[in-house]
Amino acid sequence: MWTWQTVLTTIFGGLIFPLVIGLVWGKLADDYKSFGGVLAGFFIVGTIWLLNHGIGLMHEPQMSSSLPGPWSDMALAAFWGLFVADLIEGKKIDWEAIVSGLLGGVLGGLLLFAMV
Repeated sequence: MWTWQTVLTTIFGGLIFPLVIGLVWGKLADDYKSFGGVLAGFFIVGTIWLLNHGIGLMHEPQMSSSLPGPWSDMALAAFWGLFVADLIEGKKIDWEAIVSGLLGGVLGGLLLFAMV
């Protein structure tokens, strides 16, 4: 059941992930190249995942009901957060990367659906 507390913590959990990606991931990848990218993936995704799902910042009623669904909330938060940040900064939108990401997401969803 959604309460004001779960709404606020879910919004905070959704905002912190793209914020940390935007602030830290590129810097680590620039400084340490591929190793920095992998390191950022482990630490950023792992730490924020623990905050969102371990501590429970993100409220996911579908995960506790009889119709379980995949955890796609952090992927959606990362996409929309970084997409809006690029729009605000006036960057050119790379539609090829967006379409590739959408196709990869659909393929991943189909694979998860087939495995459940």
